[in-house]
Amino acid sequence: MSRPPISQELERRVLVEAGHRCAIPTCRHTRVEIAHIVPWSENKVHEFENLIALCPNCHDLYDKDKKIDRKSMQIYKANLGVLNHRYGEFERRLLQHFCTTNEKRLFLSAGFEPSVYYFLKDGIIIKTGRNSGFATDDIFTSEEYALTKLGEELLQNWKEARQIE
Repeated sequence: MSRPPISQELERRVLVEAGHRCAIPTCRHTRVEIAHIVPWSENKVHEFENLIALCPNCHDLYDKDKKIDRKSMQIYKANLGVLNHRYGEFERRLLQHFCTTNEKRLFLSAGFEPSVYYFLKDGIIIKTGRNSGFATDDIFTSEEYALTKLGEELLQNWKEARQIE
């Protein structure tokens, strides 16, 4: 039986879920392919829950080289759902920033608090109280935010393909 193509709508959903980037948080390349978590040869269906966006390198590491196991791939997929459901695009970009830079603190322009609302509410980051020192009408131009221990655990779990709660 020849494999039918993945519908354009289904492919779009998978790409949007991963932000048109590789779903593996330590990679995140923008050239991606749609991969089956459980191989097509085993289930013969294209379902959103079984599809994930991977760059060609990570796709090969998973399918051909078997250096990424299926359980890890299932966790990457599940974590995408958790992060996309709970956090906004800006918060997910901050998570990616912390992942790729290994920084634990950063300054954001004053007024960005609503953009990190759920990170603050969930205790992922805190405002340190430090600011840029430049004030206009008693409003500082930037404020420092830092990952909490909980935020560091979230980041580590995401990077190491452990389930995010």
